[in-house]
Amino acid sequence: MDAIAFEQMRQGHALMAACCALYLAWWAIFFWPKVSGGSAHGALRTIGIVAILGAVACGVFGAARICGGAAELAPTRVVVGCLVGAVVLYLVLLGITQRMFQRQPTTELVLFVAWLGMEACCALALGGAGQTGVAALLAVGGFVVSLVCYVLYYRLEPLPSFVDGCVPLALIGVVSVVIACCLPAGA
Repeated sequence: MDAIAFEQMRQGHALMAACCALYLAWWAIFFWPKVSGGSAHGALRTIGIVAILGAVACGVFGAARICGGAAELAPTRVVVGCLVGAVVLYLVLLGITQRMFQRQPTTELVLFVAWLGMEACCALALGGAGQTGVAALLAVGGFVVSLVCYVLYYRLEPLPSFVDGCVPLALIGVVSVVIACCLPAGA
């Protein structure tokens, strides 16, 4: 059973890496600083729309695989704790980023926190299976960088802002690939 759970988490992380690559493609197509009004046209627009739809599909299926595999290894209280912790963290960060940094809330904060909660669940499940904390360290690092980029985004000029938006997507994609490669072969 552990082998199946590990394989689910491996597949989920591969899908998360694909999600990040597709999201990054969409971001580049629609938010490149030289795109007037943030709107691509013609075939490029179609590619961008297909990319974001693919990102959503890969993200949903990837999260389902990761959470499904983690739920097989972790007790229910761990899964529920990760979910509750993610909701609380989101609410706290929403307040902090709005009040202290005057950051307009966007979907990215939800995505970063949900990703961290999912990776925390994965790391705890792997810890329960006697594995190392690589997933936890990578997830925390990816989250911290993503949060810093989130806070800085609206304070930057167009090109640095665009790059700032790319960093979390690229980093979380790389973290997903590393975690997929580091997962044990199973029992």
